[in-house]
Amino acid sequence: MPAADQSSKDASFDQQTDTSEKEEKFDWYAQWYPVIPVCDLDKRRPLGKKVMGIDIVVWWDRNENEWKVFDDTCPHRLAPLSEGRIDQWGRWQCVYHGWCFGGSGDCKFIPQAPRDGPPIHTSSKACVAAYPSCVLNGILWFWPNADSQYKDIFSKEKPPYIPEIDDPSFTSRMITRDIPYGYEILIENLMDPSHVPYAHYGILKVPRSSER
Repeated sequence: MPAADQSSKDASFDQQTDTSEKEEKFDWYAQWYPVIPVCDLDKRRPLGKKVMGIDIVVWWDRNENEWKVFDDTCPHRLAPLSEGRIDQWGRWQCVYHGWCFGGSGDCKFIPQAPRDGPPIHTSSKACVAAYPSCVLNGILWFWPNADSQYKDIFSKEKPPYIPEIDDPSFTSRMITRDIPYGYEILIENLMDPSHVPYAHYGILKVPRSSER
């Protein structure tokens, strides 16, 4: 084979490999993630969580009648918003200096700002990151990217949904368990039923092997 033809084929192969690698790239921060079952939430107080390495705070916005997921950092002095409270107007209030935020993350009120001065609370720097969120199958989900392009992501892409869970003819029970290892080990474990009679000996009822 002529050297020129071989070089051309090698270049074509490299190009296909590069294209394949680009197509297989997975964006971990462009996916829906479960936060917590709604039955475990309290509308009177916030919940701080860490999901995908992101510190978030979950709270009930009574003005919009839905759960909100914020970045757990006040844009003022970086205080954890999960230590805050819901004020009398249903806004989220930082516990440090009392800055108040609406459900979309926009700053509504800064107590220290001069009343006769410019409305500094309207500055984009005074806003807190609000993540897209939704409730499906009794679970609160969030999209870990607060960029404006994902504001209406729910209308384009929805979290996994199991119709039977919402079907009244089915009975379901929500259980949460914290486990001290990564998801890949859990998935491998769940996909390996052959370990059950031995690793879980005496815990689960399994047919005894007839082999001797």
